Amino acid sequence: MNKRLLIAAALLLIAGLVLHFVPFHQVVPLKRPFAEFPLQHNGWTGRDQLFTDVVLDKLKVTEYLSREYLRGGQRLSLYVGYYGAQREGAQIHSPKHCLPGGGWQKLSERTGTTQIAGYGPVKFVEALYQKGESRESFVYWYRMKNASITSDYGLKWYMILNSLRYQRNDAAFIRLSAPASGDAIGAFQTIESFMRDFLPLMNSFLPD
Repeated sequence: MNKRLLIAAALLLIAGLVLHFVPFHQVVPLKRPFAEFPLQHNGWTGRDQLFTDVVLDKLKVTEYLSREYLRGGQRLSLYVGYYGAQREGAQIHSPKHCLPGGGWQKLSERTGTTQIAGYGPVKFVEALYQKGESRESFVYWYRMKNASITSDYGLKWYMILNSLRYQRNDAAFIRLSAPASGDAIGAFQTIESFMRDFLPLMNSFLPD
């Protein structure tokens, strides 16, 4: 077993022990419900995309936001899954497993950082996936307190750290996606533009 697998196994074991034995305070609520997140802002117009009960039973989110936004010829999907407390059986699902499980094949992936005025620095994963003839650019990250996290290992580490330091392990998974059939660079520019418009608003919803 290589070093990477050993670290992953150790983090999973420790995270499991922490989830089982560390006493938590009550579930950390959102500052404001996602239902109040703007449908219209800076020329963007959104519409809700609600999940079925079957999907929600698998995700086990405390609250979620799923919308499609349009501005001119730009189209983008936003998903935010919030967990007020992560416990056994109710934790963030990694897109590295969910997307391939949905029939998407990864073509490329990179990590990046951008500074968003009114929100702060954001570390993110940008990945290009294909399903059939369709290509989609996905940008995502995990947020725990004010940290943006790009790896599953980092998420486990912050879950352990925040559990021990603050007796809380609330977290959000933020994912944006845009069609990239014609131009992957253009898709990312659409996503980045949306991030600059909407992420400052997210601070009034997600806990500090």
